[in-house]
Amino acid sequence: MKIRRTADNHVQASSRNVIPLRGANAEKTKQDTSILKLRPTLQAVVLTHDLIAERARTIWLERGRSVNRDEENWREAEAQLKAEMGIR
Repeated sequence: MKIRRTADNHVQASSRNVIPLRGANAEKTKQDTSILKLRPTLQAVVLTHDLIAERARTIWLERGRSVNRDEENWREAEAQLKAEMGIR
């Protein structure tokens, strides 16, 4: 991408995805936004005790409220959530 500065101190880029911004020194600048679209959004993935407990309860209800399967329900809930969140 070619960038050049014009006589009125604007920055011009060859891309169509350009938006005007104001810099810290209040001079007008422009930024190419096509680069921003390529970056993946980073999100914190947190698997909490409460999330697992809620899913384990759902599994317990779906299985007819069976007794003595608490650990199995918990492990299944944890495995499902990890798969959905992309956690290994």
